[in-house]
Parts: sequence; structure tokens; C-alpha cells
Amino acid sequence: MTITPGPTIDTDLAHTRDLLFAYYNATAEEVGHAGWASPDLLPEWCRTDHDDPADYYAHPGAYFTAHLAGRPAGGVGVHLLDPGTAEVKRLYVLPHARGHGTARALMTRLHAHARAVGADRCVLDCLPQRTGAIALYEALGYRPIPPYREYTGHAPLSCFELRLDTI
Repeated sequence: MTITPGPTIDTDLAHTRDLLFAYYNATAEEVGHAGWASPDLLPEWCRTDHDDPADYYAHPGAYFTAHLAGRPAGGVGVHLLDPGTAEVKRLYVLPHARGHGTARALMTRLHAHARAVGADRCVLDCLPQRTGAIALYEALGYRPIPPYREYTGHAPLSCFELRLDTI
């Protein structure tokens, strides 16, 4: 029997743009739109974090990359909305890394970071059809909440909150 170690997590931004591009294409597919052949073709709303992740996820925010067997496996960002509220951004796990605890490891690391920078809660929005992600969020202690910000997008979103003092 071979035991494969779980994912390792770091804040190296070397793979962030590739992970974000994969996330945006997966999201487009899930809502019935064609993806983009190149990052140069991304719409403006994607460019906020894709084009300069170091700026968008600058401290007190962060972007965490998971590696599995030495390969990029997934990522997640955190952006502070206010000193007590950390927003989870763009959790994505590449297909080869699903089923290995990658998303849970990323979220655990994000929660530790959010607490370390003074946040007392994490919020996120998610496409309702992402039932696997929603199940993970609920297993981590997230609970549904009303929208926490004004949203002008075209796809409906479900919003969730985790009080960090409950974990």
C-alpha cells in the first residue's frame, strides 16, 4: 500500500494566475457560458484579481496555493471587507486533486490566517449549483446568510458565514 501525503499549502503566487484562469473557465461553464481561450480574453470583472493577484490579495489578505505530489492542486484567496470580516474568494481545486482533502486544507489555512489578522468571521458567496462546495462549507460550520454586499452579477448566488469563534 502506498500512502500519499496530503496537500501542502503555501503563499507563493507563482501559480495563482493559472489557478484563477481555471476557476473563471470552470465558473463560465457552470453557468452555461463559453470559457476563454486565453487570459487576455477575460472580461474586466475577472481582471481585478487575475491581473495583479499580489495587489488584490496583499496583506492582510492572502492567496493560498495547495500542492499535491509536487504539482499545483488548487487555491483560495481571502480579502478583508472590514477589520472583522474576511471574504473567501475563488476556492478552486484542479480535477486531478479532488478527493484528497485539498479544499478542506485550503479552507483550514484560510481560517487560521483570518483569525491571525483579526477577523472574527468569514463570509463567501457561491453558485447554488456548486453543491459539493456548499456541502464542504456547511461541514466546516458555515451557515446561510442574506447577501452581505450589493451584487450586480447575472448569476444567483448563495451566501454563507462562519463565525471563527465556533471552530
